[in-house]
Amino acid sequence: MLLDQKLSRANFWRIVLNSTASFVMAYLLVFYINHFATVFTAGMFHYPVSFNFAKIVYHVEPYEWTHDAVKLMYSAGPLLILIAGIIALVAFFSLLEEVARVKIFFVWLCLHAFNYFFGGLLIGNIFTQGIGHVFNWMYLTDTSKMLVALVGFFGLLSTAILISRPIAISANSYFNELNNKNKPFFIMAQFVVPYVIGSALVVLYFLPVIRFQEKYSWISLGVLVLIGAVRMTSLDSIYFDEEDRKISLSYALILTALIGYLAVRFFLNGYLFINW
Repeated sequence: MLLDQKLSRANFWRIVLNSTASFVMAYLLVFYINHFATVFTAGMFHYPVSFNFAKIVYHVEPYEWTHDAVKLMYSAGPLLILIAGIIALVAFFSLLEEVARVKIFFVWLCLHAFNYFFGGLLIGNIFTQGIGHVFNWMYLTDTSKMLVALVGFFGLLSTAILISRPIAISANSYFNELNNKNKPFFIMAQFVVPYVIGSALVVLYFLPVIRFQEKYSWISLGVLVLIGAVRMTSLDSIYFDEEDRKISLSYALILTALIGYLAVRFFLNGYLFINW
């Protein structure tokens, strides 16, 4: 198919739908890794908890909290998320030569995971939320907290710089090459518009609760997307191969994201109580 024919409005929205489904699915996976890691580590200290799709309530008195409990409960999730991000990056590069659309899911999973972890070090540290509780209970000095925040900042910056080429390479799912003619089309369809729509769907999912992470994570993720998009525009043209490719909807990605989005929100709408 000629390149001009591929750069149609219909194909643009096909790519957007595939990528947006991956964005939402990856975000929810990252969120629930942290969510359930916190619930299960609370069980290690026999803390009764109630949880729903967005919140965890601890049925304990203030004096029952211990340093070990806070450190483990609020660090287990972010550490698991960091590991998930690294695994996603490895999975992407293992599929580097494949045309499978699932590659963009691993890219978004990597972005969400690193944004959650390094953003937590930066923003959570400042506002004493999430993993910031750990640093607060460690009684770190202001200098130490500043160093932790700097690690988070440079971690986010490194992610933005390094992720641009993997996203550009994911174009091989739709095109034989990525050049100056189709690059703006692809960056908007695969990266920028899915970020905007996906962020709106995530906020909609958590309504009427707007959690701390959802208040600020879209800002840091938006910066990552902006830097990544700018860097991609400066990349040289990338040639893949001559195998004919068709731009179509990935029904597996879209249906999995849609079912997960609706099913989890429905089944966890009410609080579930666990008395360990």
